[in-house]
Amino acid sequence: MQRPQYPEMATENNFLIPKWPVELQRVDVVKARFILDFVSPCVVKPADFLSLGRVLRVVGRQFVDSYDFAAIQQWKTLFQPALSDDPVARRKFQKPAPAFVVTMPIMQQELFDAGDRLELEVLFLGTGIPLIHDFLRSLIHVGHLGLVVGEGLFEVNEVLSKASDHSEDLVWRQSDPLELLTCNVLPLDWLLQKDHITNDVVVKYVTPTRLMVNGKPLRKPRFSQVFPFMLRRVTSMLYAHCGVEVLDDPTYLLELINDLHEVESRLHWHDWRPLAGRKGLVVGGFMGETKLQGQALEEVYWLFAVASLLGIGKAATSGAGQIAICA
Repeated sequence: MQRPQYPEMATENNFLIPKWPVELQRVDVVKARFILDFVSPCVVKPADFLSLGRVLRVVGRQFVDSYDFAAIQQWKTLFQPALSDDPVARRKFQKPAPAFVVTMPIMQQELFDAGDRLELEVLFLGTGIPLIHDFLRSLIHVGHLGLVVGEGLFEVNEVLSKASDHSEDLVWRQSDPLELLTCNVLPLDWLLQKDHITNDVVVKYVTPTRLMVNGKPLRKPRFSQVFPFMLRRVTSMLYAHCGVEVLDDPTYLLELINDLHEVESRLHWHDWRPLAGRKGLVVGGFMGETKLQGQALEEVYWLFAVASLLGIGKAATSGAGQIAICA
């Protein structure tokens, strides 16, 4: 069984030293912020973003020439990536999700009027980076249709991109051609790496997290139930969009999780919205936080950190299942 390769690190007495797989150095990401200016009013709730990934996919396909096979392939790569041709990879990894993740906006208001602004932060991973133009084009067309059921028309005014010094560069304006959009590409490990972590780690589920087992959602799961979803999400996204296989057998990580102590768990269920066509049924997920302790944190922390960028569970592409790690 092959484990991830780690660079040599020293140890400290009062802290744990997380081990970062060297394979993460081969993962490129872009963190972009899209500035949306409303031109008509609407009421926007967090649950309205759950379908944003699907809407972008559908709208984007409408503007692709059916005879332009290269453009169709680009659309698929970004919004609907295909299963691997490798039969072994098909068994090891889940169906790949889109090559981007939207961060659920923190909204101070629900009613937006013409002239109000909303900022949308999006992480692009590997194969999705050259296709940011396609994402922007789709987002612009969604603005013409409205953010919420035909209401809330908006314009994409600017795009900013995170730089290596933690500042942001203005990389596109509304008056610019799409081809001028050029974002800063960052190595994933630069975004994540920490020299040390504390002896306990808190995993916060920031937005409702929907994990399904045998057709039923987990409502107040133990962390040992959450971790396999985290592991599949991270390894599948890295393989599908970056060609990186961090570990060939996850068994030892699954065993390590049993060595962690779940010293505190405060989870609650949150209903997102009514389920369309199903009276009395709602779509929801759990929120809250879990505190973990144990020496095994040194080896699994890297996976927590990557999951904090990618989210887990249903609709993670659109901002559900967002995780924050406090270490």
